[in-house]
Amino acid sequence: MVEEFNVGKKIKNLRKEKKMNAKVLAKEAGISYGMLSLLESGSTQGSVETLRKIAKVLNTTIAHLFTNENITTEILTDESKLIVRKEQRKKISFPDPLYNCELLVPDLQGDVEFVLVNLEAQRVTTDIIPHTKGGEECDYVLKGEITITLYEKEYILNEGDCIRFNPEIPHKIENRTEEQASYLSVITPVSF
Repeated sequence: MVEEFNVGKKIKNLRKEKKMNAKVLAKEAGISYGMLSLLESGSTQGSVETLRKIAKVLNTTIAHLFTNENITTEILTDESKLIVRKEQRKKISFPDPLYNCELLVPDLQGDVEFVLVNLEAQRVTTDIIPHTKGGEECDYVLKGEITITLYEKEYILNEGDCIRFNPEIPHKIENRTEEQASYLSVITPVSF
């Protein structure tokens, strides 16, 4: 079974822990109250940039918004803190139905983000944005063909190809073909 994160519920819980009302959080994060309401109700997942703004106001990280529990020193006694079984991967939802990710690590609390990304046929975007400050991103194509744009330079990668770049470079990853593409993405530091 694939577990799906409820980012909105996590935001609402963190906001309430800080005794902050929704209007104050929305104002300080520079988003509309309506957008925050949609996020908290689960009607939308919001953009990565919106989640970054909210996380900053809540004095946390985007990674923490995608966790369901706190990490303790009892990790070694609980296999689920170390191992991700295929049928237990956590799915990260995005508003884009042609783009989905599955965590290949137990959580996003470590130094590396490791995800399986699936791009449906004709997943094309106009967004070209940086993700994290510094670090590295490596993307290894498992199936199909992906096009990675770094600034204005395009690179086409096929099954078995891999690319490494600084995720601070504005970029986008697309599938311009008629078949699904999948790739492994390893990013440090964690971008969510």
